Amino acid sequence: MKKMILISIIAVLQLLFFSPVSGQEITALVGGTIIRTEINDSIPNSVILIQGKNIIDFGLQKKIKIPENAKVVDIKGKYVIPGLTDSHIHFFQSGGLYTRPDAIDLRRRVPYKETELKGILDNITGMFKEYISCGVTSVADLGGPMFNFDIREKAAGIVQAPNVFCSGPLISSYQPEALTTDDPPIIRVNSIKEALDLVKKQIEKNTDYIKIWYISSNNLRKGAVDVNEFYPIVQAIVKEAHKNNLPVFVHATELETAKKALQAGCDVLVHSVTDREVDDEFLSLCKKNNSIYIPTLWVFKSYEAVFSKQIKLLKIEQLRANPMTIGTFFDMKELAASELSVRAKKFVDNPKPIEIDSVILINLKKVHDYGITIAMGTDAGNIGVLHGPSIYREFIYMKQAGMTNFEILQSATLNGAKVIRSEKTLGTIDKGKLACLLVLNSNPLNDILNTEDIKYVIKNGSIIDEQKILIHTPQELAQIQLNAYNSRDIESFLSVYDSNVIVHNFPDNKEKMNGIEPMRKAYTGLFNDSPNLYCKLVNRITNNNFVIDQEKVSGLPGRNILNAVAMYQIKNGLITDVWFLP
Repeated sequence: MKKMILISIIAVLQLLFFSPVSGQEITALVGGTIIRTEINDSIPNSVILIQGKNIIDFGLQKKIKIPENAKVVDIKGKYVIPGLTDSHIHFFQSGGLYTRPDAIDLRRRVPYKETELKGILDNITGMFKEYISCGVTSVADLGGPMFNFDIREKAAGIVQAPNVFCSGPLISSYQPEALTTDDPPIIRVNSIKEALDLVKKQIEKNTDYIKIWYISSNNLRKGAVDVNEFYPIVQAIVKEAHKNNLPVFVHATELETAKKALQAGCDVLVHSVTDREVDDEFLSLCKKNNSIYIPTLWVFKSYEAVFSKQIKLLKIEQLRANPMTIGTFFDMKELAASELSVRAKKFVDNPKPIEIDSVILINLKKVHDYGITIAMGTDAGNIGVLHGPSIYREFIYMKQAGMTNFEILQSATLNGAKVIRSEKTLGTIDKGKLACLLVLNSNPLNDILNTEDIKYVIKNGSIIDEQKILIHTPQELAQIQLNAYNSRDIESFLSVYDSNVIVHNFPDNKEKMNGIEPMRKAYTGLFNDSPNLYCKLVNRITNNNFVIDQEKVSGLPGRNILNAVAMYQIKNGLITDVWFLP
């Protein structure tokens, strides 16, 4: 009898959660190839039926009946994958030069709380769009101020925003003085009681997990608690979190602290081990705990790339990241030696090629070969790690470490869902799951960077045309071309110009160049001949579709500083006319 009652309850629940909802329109995605991320397989000529926020059916077109009243979206020749998850971000950091005063203290130039943090919060919807434009439909913020919970709530009410999972402040063995505010992102605790009080405070905000910053006193962190002294606190945090059914994520980049974190029972290691190769004890502990490993490969070089003035942006970073954030990277060219931190001065004085350390790649391969779950995460928000498109850097380096295109895709879909304990609702294409999907123009199993080639982003059942997500303002377009100019990146530079652009002299309006190809020839030559080229923006005025920039240009062959004024006219999202004023 009890068994029959249980079966009946299950049947009712299935009807409630997985049956079509009366009155809601059904959308049918027809003709695409579904890429399965739970198994290395695909379904060509498919149909996916979406109703409300959920997938209600999927499979071969010849086997799925499309309701007569369904809205049909033809995606023949396209590829469908689950929406991507960035398993490691920080909303309280912009990715720009001024976002970590503990790494380089430029608060005299840009006040941290009043300008940097305020700017992030004022532009949070723009940050959401940067993720959605890159197909990232879910993010895990791994620690920040208590305002993280407000950001999560805000995102929940916006279609063009990722699903946000988050925690509050990092519970830490070390606290950077420069990041101390009335709502600090990192809090050093000195006792088990202090740690548990902070866990409780986050539980009251319905935190998704608890994050520990396990910093060794040997890691050049002045004031950090000794590893062994902090270990009982880590144990207590893990025990309390698990009692409340919360996973524990730990920042532990040294093999010693990583092992300690695993011994304490941590669920996710949020970075690579960087100081030496992992050993059998580490691997077996990961396996025993069923722990997840997030490599965050680029962040270990991003600071160095910016500080040494060697950052080479991907084209998609130029076009889909916040252009104002990118613009701060070039401020390094203006800093006096007295403004540099010890860390920054080391990179400025002795620049080396920007390459991911071999030990990090070796460790990723070892973890992969041992069968440990790997999830893609960027640590976005750190200096040089841009919200949204930095996922593509992770893909590039994961490939370099030996992962296949399918394994990388799985790390950013199914395994990302595992990180946030949402594999029942996200990460694969299946009945009853949230319709968080990407429709791609090209196959990511052939090239993982085909994940850039997005036709539609589907977020919780809402279909969004990728071309309509990031609509750049005239000011942003002017900044994109300025960033590309300072990067000497000809393709990104030209991408914001109309193919029939006209460059004029002023005031006689005489044509200097007509069309994109003369511009390509002229600026390719300039970029090739000017390795130290730098255009400093002195002032900017915007008026409707016109942007006027006052500039100082240095590094031109055979010339001193050039004072210039350029005026740009924008139509239909592209620069159509440029005037150079004497």
